[in-house]
Formats: sequence, C-alpha cells, structure tokens
Amino acid sequence: MKTRLLIAASFLAFPLLSQANPVPVDAPITKIFVPQGFDDNDNSEVVIHGEFPSSCYKIGSVKADIDEESKEIAVSASALFYPDSVCIQSVTPFIQSVNVGVLKEGTYKAKMKDNAKVTREFSVSRRTTESPDDFLYAPVENAYLEVDYATGKQSIKLQGTFPYLFIGCMVIKEVRSYQAPSDVLVVLPIAEIVDGPQCEAQGEDPSFQYTQGLSQPFSGEGLMHVRTLHGNSLNRFLQVLQ
Repeated sequence: MKTRLLIAASFLAFPLLSQANPVPVDAPITKIFVPQGFDDNDNSEVVIHGEFPSSCYKIGSVKADIDEESKEIAVSASALFYPDSVCIQSVTPFIQSVNVGVLKEGTYKAKMKDNAKVTREFSVSRRTTESPDDFLYAPVENAYLEVDYATGKQSIKLQGTFPYLFIGCMVIKEVRSYQAPSDVLVVLPIAEIVDGPQCEAQGEDPSFQYTQGLSQPFSGEGLMHVRTLHGNSLNRFLQVLQ
C-alpha cells in the first residue's frame, strides 16, 4: 500500500518581469486558528493563515494590539512582494504564529485589523500549576501528519533531538492528541527524565523519531499545534484531501 504525505501547494513555473526592491503589502489572511488549552500562565498564541499567489511573496511582520478591557486582539500582518524575481505561479498556503503573551482568564476575540470578518473566539482558563507548562514536553523540531489514503489511517510523526543530561536522559512517555477546535489538532508530546536502559539505547545519538496513530481522523484544512520544550510550540498547516 502506498502512503502519501500531505502537500500544501501545486506549482506551475512561469517567469515574471519585475522591478527592484521588495514592496511591503498587506498579507492575504483568510483565517485565524487558535489552539485551545492555554491558561493564564501560558504565552498564548494565535496562528494566521492565508495563501500567496506566487513565490514572489514572503511572510513579513505581524503585530497584535490587545485590549484587556474588551478582551479583543487586533492582528495586523504584512507580506513582502519581490517584483525583481522570476516567480513560480502557485497557490501557496502559509501560516504565521502571533505571540500575544500571558492573558488573564476569560474569553477573547482575535480579529484581523484590516478585515473584521476574519475572527476567532477562544478561552483562556485558570492555571492549574505554577509551572510554565502542565507537563515536560519533548523538544520536537519537525512534525507532520501521514495519511494512508488506501486504508484511511492517519499517523502523527514527530522528530527532534533530546537534550544532553549529565545524569539520566529524556524520553517520550506518551503523546496525547485532541482536536480543539475541530480544525486544530493539538499534540502534547509528554516527556520524562529517566536513568536506565533507555539511556544506553540512546547512545551518542540523542535524535528521535516517534510515530503514533490518530484515533480520530482529521479532515479538511486546519492546523497541527505541537507543544514543545521551554514553553515553545511548533505549528504546521494541514490539508487532508477527501
């Protein structure tokens, strides 16, 4: 059986005549993703999504203005257009994370500053621990969703490198995943520190690859949000064909 990896764009080469320096333009944002699960002790984030019409565009800067009283977050995003380039004509999806810092408990509304129709509500809960994270997470550097279209089975693939420890080593204890909201796949690669045979198995190569089947299939367009070490996260755009 053949397993096919998800691709987010199809390409058609076509040269464009151009001018000189990159030109700042508004980023074509069509959707906002917000992973559920942040509390008032987390560095919350929203993820904006759009599509570039060619390879002449690159992601620019983002900014979030937070109104604590109304609990509204206005996001502005720019892109850089490079007219002095030979471009590939393509519809290329992109995402960009926007850190909005530590928010108070409550329900918030994130919206694009130049397009009020692109919005997303999300909740920030009360912390259950004084630690930055509820768990110790593995240092995941790459993640993707693998789909076997012959069987319909989906698997989460995680890759990374464990940190060097003077005593013991880090291993992945379990990986939890859930869809919240329905277009966001949240992945929690929970790690632990051990001192035993697992450390000998790591040897001089602390890199890891981890695969776990997905019990609830994901479909359509969305976001994979993976929590990682030191309160960071890894975000990947998903496009699961029907």
